[in-house]
Amino acid sequence: MFKKVRSHDNFLTFISKEIDLFYPNKRILREHFTHLIIWVSIIDLTKTAHLLKHRYSSNPRGRKPRNPCDMLRSLLLMHKLQYTSVDKWVDALRTVPLYAILSGFHPDSTPGVGTFYDFFNRLWLAPSPHLMNKKKRKVKKPKAKGKKHQKMAPRNPGIVEKLVNRALKQQGNVHYAPKAHDGLQTLFFKEMFVEPSANQGLLGDTRSLSITGDGTPKLVVVHTENYSVTVVNKETGHVIAFESFPRP
Repeated sequence: MFKKVRSHDNFLTFISKEIDLFYPNKRILREHFTHLIIWVSIIDLTKTAHLLKHRYSSNPRGRKPRNPCDMLRSLLLMHKLQYTSVDKWVDALRTVPLYAILSGFHPDSTPGVGTFYDFFNRLWLAPSPHLMNKKKRKVKKPKAKGKKHQKMAPRNPGIVEKLVNRALKQQGNVHYAPKAHDGLQTLFFKEMFVEPSANQGLLGDTRSLSITGDGTPKLVVVHTENYSVTVVNKETGHVIAFESFPRP
């Protein structure tokens, strides 16, 4: 599909030439956009075309698709600048030449709203944008209400114990079903950021990592009315389950 993809060095050359053309006076850029230019320059997204080639037609008809490296870079820039609307971001690309240049587009040829949504579909592997069915089951309201400042009893008592037993039973033999966001995880985290950071030594010794997140035994929030229980595998130190209970 993409026979020749622009290298990161060629992208930096493109930025330099376009900035010289549209911004002869560099004072505004130095005062307000230096950090943004540096931020874009150090992110190499050349692998994007290779990782997404199976999501494009090998014999496209009509207009050729945009370079996925530039589309992904533009979305990251959109997030960096805290734009939450694709329509507003498309308007910004057309009115602020620097945003288009840093994305990898010529200021007189920027993608439209439909192009961005088409790129979303190539990133998202599911036929529907929804992770759950639109029709949700009706949840029955509890008949008896608890006292003031008292948490209600769990609807599924013993669920934590069941999850722990299942995790211990399936250790080392867990079946993983493909998810709609697998492409995003592979593209963003593994191929584009985690592995390059590990290769540069930014993550330290990758054979001995301590990862903290939701459900791990790190104090992240304190609630005076609840207490938390964390279940950890004694042999591996992995967190198996985490649950919060009302204080007696």
